[in-house]
Amino acid sequence: MPPARKTIGLREVRVGLFVLIAVVVLIVLILNASGDISFKSKKHLRVKFASAEGLRKGAEVRLAGVRVGRVDDVQLLPPSDDPNAPRVEANISVDSTVDGKPITDLIRTDSTAQLVAPSLLGSDKIITVTMGTSNGQPVQENAELRSTTEGGMAQLTASGNQLVDQLNKLSEQMTGITTKINQGQGTIGRFVNDEAFYDNLNLTVRETQDLLRQIRSGNGTAGQLVNNPALYNNVERMTASLQEISDNLNRGRGTAGKLLTDDALYNETRSTVARLNRTADELNSIMADIRAGRGTAGKLLTDEALYNDARSAIARFNTTAERVDNIVAGIQRGEGSAGKLLYDDQLYNNVNQLSSETVKLIYDFRQNPKKYLTIKFSIF
Repeated sequence: MPPARKTIGLREVRVGLFVLIAVVVLIVLILNASGDISFKSKKHLRVKFASAEGLRKGAEVRLAGVRVGRVDDVQLLPPSDDPNAPRVEANISVDSTVDGKPITDLIRTDSTAQLVAPSLLGSDKIITVTMGTSNGQPVQENAELRSTTEGGMAQLTASGNQLVDQLNKLSEQMTGITTKINQGQGTIGRFVNDEAFYDNLNLTVRETQDLLRQIRSGNGTAGQLVNNPALYNNVERMTASLQEISDNLNRGRGTAGKLLTDDALYNETRSTVARLNRTADELNSIMADIRAGRGTAGKLLTDEALYNDARSAIARFNTTAERVDNIVAGIQRGEGSAGKLLYDDQLYNNVNQLSSETVKLIYDFRQNPKKYLTIKFSIF
């Protein structure tokens, strides 16, 4: 018995066609979502970069943060003699319309493209395009956009290394200065390490404190000025006198009061101001004549011979200044009498000793003033 032949009905054909169409639509939707296929019209543009590190085919192209396209291809450019010339060209395609607006209204000739990393940890890069302005023109098909560089982690690391190097150099310099100070070198080193200077300073502070205590107690001229009530009374009387003088001035009494309140003086002052204005006009006329080179003063300002003489005088002054600079440089090197006065350690020790002896003399004078103020008077 021959096998029965299975027939396919119309229902099975419809189901199969429906499944096939559904699979095709699903594939198209997946490709459209991934960006591999799109039914929108595209505009193709080009961007050149010095390096395309992290940029791959299919990477996003964003306009002000909004995804508008993808990278179609990344190509190496021919070698160039210019070390700063771009090395890589990226071909991108963007949607012809974004939010119902033509892409040429958003991307214009003054727009720029930049390679950026969407995250700090990721190595992949995308291309971001800035919005154009009214100063630019609409971009054409296959137009080239200007590119800019982004300060990435490498540049930040390089800047940090430079900062660390500078801090290390500064630390070495500060260490050297601190070492010299600890060794007693230089003025600051002597101030820090010289015990005689500390003793003299301490003694001066104690003497100052004693002087302040005497002033508070009313001893001496300064103490009288601070503590004597009569001085306060005199100042109060003086203030009252000044107030009386001010009242007399306000009432127009006396010569000074008349100067402030007399109308005739006001009128004379106005006439004087008018004369001053006429004098100012005459001075303006004189200045105009001087600028025009008329008269003696005008010739002094416009005569080229005088200008040449002034230039020669300035040249001689510059020569003299150079000589003075040489003398100052010699002094700084410790040459000559003046240089030894500034840099001779023996002179510093002598001055320090003189300061110590002076303090001792003042202290001895305060302890026994009769020893220095006793005057012997004899006729025969």
